[in-house]
Amino acid sequence: MKRYLAVLLVACVGIGFGCGKKQSKDVVATVNGKAITATMVEEKIEKLPQYYQPFATQHKKELVDEMVVEELLFVQAKKRKLHRDPEIKTLINDTIKKILVSKIIEEEAKKSAPISDDDVKGYYEENRERFMVPEMVRASHILTSTEEDAKNAEGELQRGADFVSVAKEYSKDLTKDRGGDLGYFKKGQMIPEFEKVAFSIKIGDVSNIVKTRFGYHIITVTDKKQAVYREFNEVKDEVRTMLVRDAQRKSFEDFTATLKTKAKIVINEELLAEITKETQAQVPAEEIVESNN
Repeated sequence: MKRYLAVLLVACVGIGFGCGKKQSKDVVATVNGKAITATMVEEKIEKLPQYYQPFATQHKKELVDEMVVEELLFVQAKKRKLHRDPEIKTLINDTIKKILVSKIIEEEAKKSAPISDDDVKGYYEENRERFMVPEMVRASHILTSTEEDAKNAEGELQRGADFVSVAKEYSKDLTKDRGGDLGYFKKGQMIPEFEKVAFSIKIGDVSNIVKTRFGYHIITVTDKKQAVYREFNEVKDEVRTMLVRDAQRKSFEDFTATLKTKAKIVINEELLAEITKETQAQVPAEEIVESNN
């Protein structure tokens, strides 16, 4: 119910904004004398998500019909005095508050210091490690449940059998259908015992049997990619976006800090601690541990 009312409120706010403007004579429809103009239609399209705007542009007749229905519903809601309902008043106040807060955040963000090309280049040079693509390995494996099966697979490989064929015959996991191919991975993505071997052998080599908690592996490396730094031209837009965002956040934090120093703020620390404790008591211990890691 609340979600529906919120949607209705947004629609009504949109109508209110349109009607508050000086209307042109390009009236495409009237609803009990209330004008819907071509300008209002275009403004409504502009407020839609960008991906939806082309569709709405091609279906203006349907859009006008929606605006007619919207106006009728708005009038009916007022007749029923829904705007006086406490729940609606709360929604209206919350929505106004969110709109105004969003607007002031937007205005303060515009006051942040501009980011120059030198700033972008400097950040890149000082933080090159952040733009390094780590070493990667592409490997295939044969995974068996028992050491005996692993030794049998190993024996076939030593007799010259194709790794892909042996993987399809012996491996127990889903990679068997593609010959055991695991694709590319970097350090930290595989379990330590497996990863240590995969990064230590050469392309084309086949490992000894490796035991992990998943079973017994035989590993071969099919390709390696050395660690490389991404070029400045490749990442400069990404860096600029990050620096602009950081500057805006810093500007906003400074602004709110100033507001706090000028305001009289009283926090009931005892009650806050109590309700915080109650909330934590409702969360399973393993979730608390995980969130703190």
